[in-house]
Amino acid sequence: MQSSSTPAHRGCVTWQGRLLAVLLLTFWNLHIAAQLTVESVPPNGIQGKDILLLVSNLPANRLGYVWYKGDRVEPKLQIVSYIINTSEITPGTVYSGQEKIYADGSLLFQNATPEDTGYYTLQVIKRTLLTEVGTGQLHVYKPVSKSSIRVSIGHKDPNQGKKGPHGPDLLHKQHQDLHPVVLQ
Repeated sequence: MQSSSTPAHRGCVTWQGRLLAVLLLTFWNLHIAAQLTVESVPPNGIQGKDILLLVSNLPANRLGYVWYKGDRVEPKLQIVSYIINTSEITPGTVYSGQEKIYADGSLLFQNATPEDTGYYTLQVIKRTLLTEVGTGQLHVYKPVSKSSIRVSIGHKDPNQGKKGPHGPDLLHKQHQDLHPVVLQ
């Protein structure tokens, strides 16, 4: 009988193989968890109020930021750029004056309007000149006014001018059966 250099049972996985798989999954999950994120604060803004596009999980060695209106990096839709070392802010082609960029890359919309609703994309430029991109969505709604109810209670005699068995006697009985309604 000849001995084989391969294991007799192929279904068996060594502990080194399992360790490698766990290690790879751990690094893969860490990469996903640390991905650049952009979220609206508050999630549903109200017209005339300030809304912040908050940035988290920023990469290391950042050189600057560029914000765009829309769901992609599009130079003609650039809102504003920011150089970190010099704190230099440069307005873009769609800058309206109501946007304010912060040193952490977050973007504030002052006195937001429903027209601001949409996607916004942040491009983070690293010192290596590689970039990371994150997209967030902004929702701006018109304020809802408080509801009011106006109740007017009046009476029109449907039997007015009628004679016979369903005339004024029936109407008098209906009034006796009515109970007052109290509105609070």
